[in-house]
Amino acid sequence: MIIDVSSRPPRDRASLAALADQLGKHRIWLALPLGLSPWATDAEQLSIRNFLKVPMQRTDLEEVIAQISEAPAAELHRERAAETPSRPFHLEDIPHNRYFLAASPSMMRIYENILLLAAVDVPVLILGESGVGKDVVANLLHKHSRRSPYTFSSVNCAALPPDLLESELFGYEAGAFTGAVKAKPGKFELADRGTLLLDEIGEMSAPMQAKLLHVLQDGRYSRLGARTVSTADVRVIAATNVNIENAISDKLFREDLYYRISAFTINIPPLRERREEIPFLVEQMVKRQSAQFHQDPVYISPHMMSVLQEYHWPGNLRELANAVIRIQILKGNEASIADIESKVLGKPTLVQACPVEISGPDGNVDHMRSIVRNFKDQTESRLIQQALEAARWNRRHAAAALRISYRTLLYKIDQYHLKEAKAPLRMSTGG
Repeated sequence: MIIDVSSRPPRDRASLAALADQLGKHRIWLALPLGLSPWATDAEQLSIRNFLKVPMQRTDLEEVIAQISEAPAAELHRERAAETPSRPFHLEDIPHNRYFLAASPSMMRIYENILLLAAVDVPVLILGESGVGKDVVANLLHKHSRRSPYTFSSVNCAALPPDLLESELFGYEAGAFTGAVKAKPGKFELADRGTLLLDEIGEMSAPMQAKLLHVLQDGRYSRLGARTVSTADVRVIAATNVNIENAISDKLFREDLYYRISAFTINIPPLRERREEIPFLVEQMVKRQSAQFHQDPVYISPHMMSVLQEYHWPGNLRELANAVIRIQILKGNEASIADIESKVLGKPTLVQACPVEISGPDGNVDHMRSIVRNFKDQTESRLIQQALEAARWNRRHAAAALRISYRTLLYKIDQYHLKEAKAPLRMSTGG
């Protein structure tokens, strides 16, 4: 706004301050008379730096117009950043190109608990659905603990039968069984002074639960085939997606073992309960996967992100990572999320086959071309409509999301007769 104060001898600083607060100091331009003016002093004290001299020159006006046309987006971004409090967000790398990300209140509380538990050497039980990142939390606990200089080891209790699981945990001596040519240390021995993650402990057999309980009580164990007893100073972290309370009620899990491994319990919520983290997770996945595939990071359109946030993700982070890999490989093509979108909308993913009447070679080819062309037009029309709705019918934003020119978008809108859906006005009858 340009305010002409050249013909206002008496100053009204209160009005100027009110305008500065309402419009923003960068949006006010004062037209001042030549020479010194008391208005200039007040403006500088209010941090208003935009001045024009009266009579104004054409070059001065052109400069103002150029600055006004270029500045709003950047200034608006700065204003919103200043007005909006920063959102809690934490990203931390862990070994093997993995990371922990917290951008929701529930995950920020988990991160705070991790920092507290890392300093206290007690067993921790991590609960959560498959794919929520239980092993990531265990790794982070180890990283922040006093045991971090030593080994972090893990074993999947559901992947091995009881006999193999016992030898995996406690090791064996040469000749302990057929094929045991030489001695092998177990996970407890390898993780001495470090951390051992017992993943999927809810799937462990009853005999192995009893043996594990004995080891956890006094830290003593024996290799298979050994006559001596070994000790290990190991912090045990257990994880499972099994409902432990139900397993105890069904006599599938020992209650005394549960109390031994659960001095503290961390419940990791599924991804559908922390959807606000999906944009942060997708950004990290795209960044890391593009580097892994030696490709440029793919652009995630607003429509794609909307679909990703609406889906319920039964496979949690593992399923989301696979979806982002698909998007990265297919270069952001809308087909890369067609199956997810169909599940969100409750529609089948397969297109019903159209019957084709064969009336000769040429007629058959022409008919097939017509089917393909109609399908292409319908698909293109639907994608453009979705992009426009996602951009709230801002055509320039929609064109950028679709990666087509603005002129092409206008042509397509006219070609497919696309129209913005207007909500009907409701007339009040009073009374």
